[in-house]
Amino acid sequence: MTMTDNDLRDLLARDASEVRGAGVTLADVDRRVRRIRRRRGAAGAVLAAGVAAAVLVATAPRTVTIAPDDGADAAAMAGPSLTPGVSYLAGQRVFLEKEIETGGRVLRFPYTGISASVNVQVDCREPSYAFVWLNGRLETQGVCGVQSEPVDHLISWIDESGRDLTGPNEVDVALVPVQRVAADRDPGAPIPALGEQEAERVVGETGEYRTSAKVTIREAWLLAVAPTPVNCDRDIVIRKPNGQKILSSACDRPTGFPLPVD
Repeated sequence: MTMTDNDLRDLLARDASEVRGAGVTLADVDRRVRRIRRRRGAAGAVLAAGVAAAVLVATAPRTVTIAPDDGADAAAMAGPSLTPGVSYLAGQRVFLEKEIETGGRVLRFPYTGISASVNVQVDCREPSYAFVWLNGRLETQGVCGVQSEPVDHLISWIDESGRDLTGPNEVDVALVPVQRVAADRDPGAPIPALGEQEAERVVGETGEYRTSAKVTIREAWLLAVAPTPVNCDRDIVIRKPNGQKILSSACDRPTGFPLPVD
């Protein structure tokens, strides 16, 4: 039975009205008063917890998970996260600049770098296909110079491996006629990249010939290596593949991860 203030008052009044009394002692009153106070404290704690939970629900950002529709990937909007952003920039300092007058052979260009990365450029004045090695490893290749279309193809490669290239290094360059690489292919068809051994075979079978080009080796620096915080300063609208739109206070996606569109 639940005892309240009014119940206690009624009990005392009834005891006083009876001739012989109901036997209510001071200990009974004290015990019942303590019970009332304990119930009040518990009720207050429950009320405070309820208010705190309501505030938390009202202020916490919502996380919305989109179920896949028609085979689309599920998209989950989570809290703040970090995405790495790394890029390299070619500088102005030139380590080496040499003319190339011979094709059909691998030409070696030693240089001493002062930057962690390096930028290698090959400018062909005649239609060519260029191979570029760095410290014995084939790094890049492609058409070079003006081909059938009036576009000057410049080979420009920056090492983004993260290795430290300060100190002595070696760049090897080889030029061959495009026909040597694109043999048995339809004119204008893309040329797949050759592997190490195949590139060396093509260069060896071509043999030396006269050509004109220039190789430039310059510094390159790590421009930025810092985590990019996800945008969390505004509500976002999530579009499901089925056209449904959902307003969410969750964080936006990192750059490069667009939301699904209708």
